[in-house]
Amino acid sequence: MAIDSCDDFRNMLNFVRKLGLVVNTNTLARGHQGFFMNKRIDISSALCVERKKEVLVHEFAHFVHSKIEPDVVKTHGSLSVLFKTDDIDAIEKELICLTEIFDRSSVLENLILQREFRLEKIKEIDYQIKQTYPEFRRSYPFEKFERLLKKSDAKYLLKYDKVKVRTPFLRRIKVYSIDTFKDDFPQFDKNIENYIVLRAHQRVLKRITSRLSRLNLYYKRPSELFARFVQNLYIDRSLVASSAPHTYKRFCELLDAGYYYNLKEFIDEFFLCRQVQCEL
Repeated sequence: MAIDSCDDFRNMLNFVRKLGLVVNTNTLARGHQGFFMNKRIDISSALCVERKKEVLVHEFAHFVHSKIEPDVVKTHGSLSVLFKTDDIDAIEKELICLTEIFDRSSVLENLILQREFRLEKIKEIDYQIKQTYPEFRRSYPFEKFERLLKKSDAKYLLKYDKVKVRTPFLRRIKVYSIDTFKDDFPQFDKNIENYIVLRAHQRVLKRITSRLSRLNLYYKRPSELFARFVQNLYIDRSLVASSAPHTYKRFCELLDAGYYYNLKEFIDEFFLCRQVQCEL
């Protein structure tokens, strides 16, 4: 008979808490779905029960990792230590592959879509400006436009999408925006308006690219690769075994040898039962 999902989650919580960990399930987990730090696991209360179980597995894997590498918070871990081998190229490749199969982040995909949108807009505006100014290069300040803009308050929109400017004598506040550029500065033609919009798109693109870079580094940290591997084992053990055979074989060898501390007992208690339920 299938175990109720809520009961299963409570059993997981009891198992983890008996090991001395504090597990909080009534917080927002600092804006994340969950996190582990100093024998404490927080799981977001906003998640459904099934997702909470997956997050608990993920964070418990971080706990196990911290026992193997106590300085993991600073170093982010090492695959050669986690899998007790110097031949980690194949393991790393398989773990990244599993991330692409199981963990396509909606945030990451949304950022990629935003990046493509901004790049397309930049290309369109670049083409339009070059119809009049073929010497224009979007990667560099265009002096013909910059000189004109810097003689007016429009110069602030070279750096900001929206600004408040206080007039020097009457001390009144004027608000300028790239969305109202045509109305605020009717003295400038369409090419200069396009130039302002182009610079705005480039600013957003720079922020998107920077965030994508940070996310990709995060996803490729050994500590995260290992925790997602264990989580994915819980979700679909057979798919993990077929998609990452080398990693799966080495992990099972170390698991049976007791290298991962209480993780074997945790897997035997909760993972195998889940696989049977899924097959049924």
